[in-house]
Amino acid sequence: LKKIPVKIGDEGIPQSVIREVASLVSLQRLKHPNILRLHDAFIKRRDDQVSLNILCEKCDWDLADFLQKIPHEMCNDQCKHFITQIFCGIDFLHSNGIIHRDLKPQNILVNKDQTLRIADFGLSRNYGLHATFTTEVVTLWYRSPELLLQCKYNTSVDIWSVGCIFVELFTRNALFIAESEVQQLHVIFEKIGTPKPNLWPQDAIVSRVSFPEYKPVHLTLFAPQLPSSALNLITQIFNFNPYERPTALECLQHEYFI
Repeated sequence: LKKIPVKIGDEGIPQSVIREVASLVSLQRLKHPNILRLHDAFIKRRDDQVSLNILCEKCDWDLADFLQKIPHEMCNDQCKHFITQIFCGIDFLHSNGIIHRDLKPQNILVNKDQTLRIADFGLSRNYGLHATFTTEVVTLWYRSPELLLQCKYNTSVDIWSVGCIFVELFTRNALFIAESEVQQLHVIFEKIGTPKPNLWPQDAIVSRVSFPEYKPVHLTLFAPQLPSSALNLITQIFNFNPYERPTALECLQHEYFI
């Protein structure tokens, strides 16, 4: 049971709360094994306290807790099993017009049988061809460059986040760790290289000249545990240009999963 204290203002229940319930309800009609199942949602009033209660299926851990508690590193087959389920869930979301926007280990739930569920749709949005979204959405370490630069974005923001989780499955450490948006961009560019001037988005809030000319570093320095085919896929995912990142379905068709 997820209990969300609700401050009822002039506009009623906060939009983030309504979005989470609406996303879960719409997805339940279709159902997917890697999306958290909603059993019920209701408003509860007690004295002057109001809360939204979301009754979902119970899972054993979130992925962050799971990675902290297991006594040894996950083998390649187990990592592949986990990341396959995440990509399958994300493909399902994107195919149904939903961008999650807040993918991180804490929002991926794990059961003892090692089935995964994507959860927490408070920041998710239905997207359309001409949609414009707020960029203040994803937990800092898993944000894509276009979000950090406050540019227009699409489903590929989720692909970037999954790439970060992909590496973390093998290393048990977050790849891009920073304490501010600008520092986060520096940390990203230190690893993938500073983008060329012609790739810098015109609607970015920060100029490219604000960053040194970082050279790309091979990811084996930070994640030596990854097999070469996984590194190949992750390199494609960590493309600065969001339109050149693979979709979730294209990721699943990569040689790493074959």
